[in-house]
Amino acid sequence: MGDPATPPALKLSLGSLIGFQLGLGVVAVVLSLGFGLTPWKQLTLSVEAVWMSLLATAVMLLTGVWMERQQWAWWKTLQEILEKQLIPALAAMPAGALFLIALSAGVFEELLFRGVIQAGLSGPLGEWPALLLASLLFGLAHAMSRAYFLVATLMGVYLGWLFMITGNLLIPIIIHFLYDWAVLHYYVRRHRRG
Repeated sequence: MGDPATPPALKLSLGSLIGFQLGLGVVAVVLSLGFGLTPWKQLTLSVEAVWMSLLATAVMLLTGVWMERQQWAWWKTLQEILEKQLIPALAAMPAGALFLIALSAGVFEELLFRGVIQAGLSGPLGEWPALLLASLLFGLAHAMSRAYFLVATLMGVYLGWLFMITGNLLIPIIIHFLYDWAVLHYYVRRHRRG
């Protein structure tokens, strides 16, 4: 029997995770059409975009490694939540599942939070208030704990800032996908080694 203070592992399936992300994509498309937005026109594939995405992903991953080495109590609590609630379910999924989960999160979450919410609010509110509001909503969508909310909000600011300065939605999509894939892969491998 586990620690009574720690919630049990989540019961997730690949279908439910992908379905949730697809749902976010549908919401993004409906909002886009309703407000006359065209985030898909802000997807520009170029060598520069790929290199910028790889570099920005490396910055996020190195920041995560640095934070893990600081031994902060709140960071350990965040890792415990991931390792006890989320990772066991992910470790039981078939090969390729982490790739699909990370890809769908990168595409559909960025389409909604950066491509629709941030871009849609930047006109009436201004770029910085729109970036901050979209980032707070992104943090709330990931709020498994206060620490997770804070980390996700800061990641949202980083991704939103990159979108704001480049105007290319593909950059935060690639970064989000690569970051999630690397982090989930790391935690699942660590879990399986036990």
